[in-house]
Amino acid sequence: MPESSQDYLRHLEDGDRWLELVGGRIVRLSPPDERHGNVVRNLSKALSAALRKESRLYPCFELALLVERDPDTVRCPAISCFPLSGGLGELDKLLTDTRPELIVEVASSNDRREAMSDRVEGYLDWGVPHLWICDPASEHVHVFEQGQRPRMLKPNEYLSGGTVVLGFGMLVGELFADPAWLKN
Repeated sequence: MPESSQDYLRHLEDGDRWLELVGGRIVRLSPPDERHGNVVRNLSKALSAALRKESRLYPCFELALLVERDPDTVRCPAISCFPLSGGLGELDKLLTDTRPELIVEVASSNDRREAMSDRVEGYLDWGVPHLWICDPASEHVHVFEQGQRPRMLKPNEYLSGGTVVLGFGMLVGELFADPAWLKN
């Protein structure tokens, strides 16, 4: 019998981490590595600066998203950005079925990389308008926007927040660098 999003939530409440639910089946993911952490740290710093100036969205980190029902599929992207117009309700949750405006995934481990095309397809089918897939191995960012062709950005190219995160932008290569504070 397939597990549900409520079964998944019980796993989280019992302290289990790095889990997803795919088609009603619990899937264990490798813990994020240092490269994954660098992307999240670097992107979080740049995103927070842009979001402080233009506060239309707020970020959540490692929040479980119920993207499909019967059988349930729950994904845990690195970052999900939600509209402030709906309040800050997602901050207090372990699991939500609220669709974010932007999802950032980090393809940092083999299991995350292997499932990435299914993840992207699921998010787009769910109606997520903006996806950024950061690949530490190739140091590329794949940008998906509803109604547009996917783009791949290389380290010397600029990742712009466009209409989703006004005022955000950084060189792709900077996402994958060790944070400056680590070097000191």
